[in-house]
Amino acid sequence: MLLSNPIPKTEIDRLVRNAINLKRPLSIASDKLMVANGKDQDLVDYFAFAHQEVIVFGDFVRVVAESDIYQIMMGLRERDYPVMMEGIQQAKITAWWDRAVDIIPANGGKGNGVHHILEKYQLDASQAMAFGDGNNDIELLQAVGLGVAMLPRTAFIITARRWG
Repeated sequence: MLLSNPIPKTEIDRLVRNAINLKRPLSIASDKLMVANGKDQDLVDYFAFAHQEVIVFGDFVRVVAESDIYQIMMGLRERDYPVMMEGIQQAKITAWWDRAVDIIPANGGKGNGVHHILEKYQLDASQAMAFGDGNNDIELLQAVGLGVAMLPRTAFIITARRWG
């Protein structure tokens, strides 16, 4: 593994409590599995974008306690972001859809991943390009020499920009 950057356990516990207070299920992603503590229509629809189903796991609490969690996915509207992130310092919301979010480490993200890859292979950002189709791809596009923004879920390129 090139990089391991989980959300700190104390933050995970708080995020789970905050989601419960909002009466919202969430799904967690470790390096081995992706499971949820329930599902609602927003989470089901969010997973459907990737042709996946929400897996509700009976022993969710044990998985959270015993696993490094790299990402949380949940249905959430922007008006509820402050409640969800209350007391959270080391995680952030990234979203590409108005009905759901990904919660990742505060120092994580696609741009951070690109920086690690470039460093490992001793490449300059000017030697890399990336494609993105959502707001959650902005850091990715800024981390490379050539960033290409596309219409969501299509291969039609609408703009290419060289980041200086």
